[in-house]
Formats: sequence, C-alpha cells, structure tokens
Amino acid sequence: MQNSFLILCRNNMDKKEFSRFLHYFTHNILLKNLFLAFSLLIVLFLLTLLWLNVYTHHGEALQVPNLVGLSLNDASTLLGNEELHYQIVDSVFQPDKRPGIIVEQQPTPGSFVKSYRDVYITINARTPPGVPIPDVRDLSLRPAQALLENMGLHVVNVEYVPSEFSNLVKDLKYQGRILAPGQAIPAGSMVTLVVGRKALPADGMLAMPDLTNMNLQEATSLINNDMLTLGAINFSEQPTSDEDKANFVVYKQLPAAGDSIPAGNAVTIWLTRNQLNTSKTDSIKNTKELKTKKKKDIEKFF
Repeated sequence: MQNSFLILCRNNMDKKEFSRFLHYFTHNILLKNLFLAFSLLIVLFLLTLLWLNVYTHHGEALQVPNLVGLSLNDASTLLGNEELHYQIVDSVFQPDKRPGIIVEQQPTPGSFVKSYRDVYITINARTPPGVPIPDVRDLSLRPAQALLENMGLHVVNVEYVPSEFSNLVKDLKYQGRILAPGQAIPAGSMVTLVVGRKALPADGMLAMPDLTNMNLQEATSLINNDMLTLGAINFSEQPTSDEDKANFVVYKQLPAAGDSIPAGNAVTIWLTRNQLNTSKTDSIKNTKELKTKKKKDIEKFF
C-alpha cells in the first residue's frame, strides 16, 4: 500500500515537472526561435533535394544520336525530338565533304546524357581557311613555284614581263590582281606568277626547243630559260630514288620541237631510262664484282 502511494506521488511530480518544462519552453522566446529556425532548415533542405531531383532529371538518361554528316537544320530537328540542344564550338575545312555539315561531336554518338543538355559540334566551313602569301619576289621561278605549292596554292600560269633580270619573280597574281606579301587567300587557290625576262618576242610566240636525250634537270633548265613552264612529267617506269631520275632522258615532248608556242606555255615531257647510263652502271658493277672475286681467290691461294 505504501509502495503504491509512493509511485503515485512520483508520477504526479513527473507530470508537474513536465508541465513546468513545457510552460518554460513555450514561453521562452529564444527556445521558440531556435526551434523555428531548425524546422525551417529542415524544410529548406527537403525542398532543395526535391528541386535538384527535378532539375537534374535524376534517374533519367537519353542516348545521344549520331549527328556526323547532318546539316544544322537536320541536327536541330533530331536533337529537339530527343530534348537536347547543340552548340557550335569549332569549324574546319575539309574539301572532300559538303560545306556546312557536322564533322565531329561531343559527347560521342551512343553516349547517355540528361535531357536538355548541349551537344558540342564541329562543322565543315563553307570557305577554306586563308593562306598568307609569302614574299616570292626576286626568287627564281622554280623555288617560288615549289614554295607556293607546298603552302597549298596552285601555280597555273606564268606571265613574263620585260626586266633587266631574267627568270626572277616580279609579282604574284590572284584573280587578276597583284597580291602583297602577307595577304591571305583561300587554300587551294590558283595563282599566277609574274616573271621577268630580258627580252620577249613582239608577238609573244616562241619556238619550242628540242629536249630529246636531256635528263630531267637539263630539260627543266632549258624550259625555264626559254620562258616556258614545265608541265606533266611522265616516266616509262618509276624511278627508285631521286638519284635514279638522272638515269632517265626525254624521248617525247609536247609541244613538239620547233612548234611556235606562247611564252609561259606548259610543256609535257616523257622520259625513259637511259640505256647508256644503265650499261655504264652495270659495267661498273661487274668490274667491282670481278675485283672482289679475284681478291677472294688470292686470299684462298695463300
């Protein structure tokens, strides 16, 4: 009986203490503000998680389509159907491909990305990049032509003008206008070299020289000195090296020797292996082999 009374008293005291604590908590400004602030932080945290889940499309993934070879309009339509966008980041010039098409993309086709993301693309430029013109003035014709060809330009014509110095480049023309060094023109453009000559016939016509039995170097030198240009070079068989080209001589030419042709005209030549040079080479080779054999025989005897 006594124990039950003690328990009842204790419960009454606990209720009173809890009531006091609750009264203190609900009437204390500082504790109320702390509780509200903590509750607000929890709500903001939950809202942030919800917003991130919606913004990042958590759990969603789209496969990037292949855009290479498509025009921008076709790529835009295709990406729009997939809820994706494109962004042009670069352009290149590839003459073997249609201008304006896509040649590269990131992410690569087949990759998985979130919706509304950007696909970064590289397109094929509609015009080739500009090539700065080197200063070829006062260079000889052949070195100037080689320099321009190595830079992606094509020398398609040579104009000769009177000059106190022969076979030196005076100017460079593109589409009929003279270019200054440093000016840029599209890669692959066709240009004309203006070359000086001490004397030029009044009618501008020249007699085609005879190139028969000349090697390539001799024929080239004569063609240039006669105010002509070297066109196609045809070998009866492929030379094994640059040194081997000296063993070939001209056996056919176009225009033919003696023909009247305009100054600057291109000359096509056909070359075949010089049998005389080949015989000399074989003879030297046989002589060396014979000497080697004799040396071995003498060493074997002793």
